[in-house]
Amino acid sequence: MKFYTLILSLLTFSFFSYSQEYKAVSNKNSVKQVIQKQHSATKSLSADFTEEIHSTLFTKPMKGNGSLLYKQADKIRWENSSAKQIILLNGSKVKMSDNGKSISDPMTNKIVKKIQGMMLSMLSGDFLNEKDFSIAYYENNNLYKLILTPKNQRMAKYLQKIELQFTKQTLLLWQMKMFESKDQQLVYIFSNTKVNTAINESKFNQF
Repeated sequence: MKFYTLILSLLTFSFFSYSQEYKAVSNKNSVKQVIQKQHSATKSLSADFTEEIHSTLFTKPMKGNGSLLYKQADKIRWENSSAKQIILLNGSKVKMSDNGKSISDPMTNKIVKKIQGMMLSMLSGDFLNEKDFSIAYYENNNLYKLILTPKNQRMAKYLQKIELQFTKQTLLLWQMKMFESKDQQLVYIFSNTKVNTAINESKFNQF
């Protein structure tokens, strides 16, 4: 279950912001362009996150927290502090640790490598080309919300949709929701996001 949770995590304001209704944007291309511009300018990124896993398997949401590091074009450090798990993605290399112990599982590595492409697509902005997802654009006063629906039928079997929310002020990702079904979803809220600060290369090679 621990690595099931970890793999799902790789594939995610104020009350006023939550309570506002969304409407379809009037100019999809203009929103796409400004978000893409921000992604293109992001050479590195660091952020904290909170995690909630909603499932019929649990009587209440499972909660966690951690941190994310990203560096163009293919480096990610995903650290779940609550579960004491770390995943390092550096080009084609994948490293994982669980409670301080390195994990070498060919099947898990294979799954993570497949999800790696999706993760990098989200962080780099490549998802905006709509190659793998169809995208619907919505907005309220403070946020843009993009709803991504998988085009690939195999992907659609385990991922119903992804909802991404970007603040209008910074155009950075604030919330990500991943829906396996209407009853099972993974919710991330990102905070303390810093862009284009120096990140030591060792963060993507060493636990």
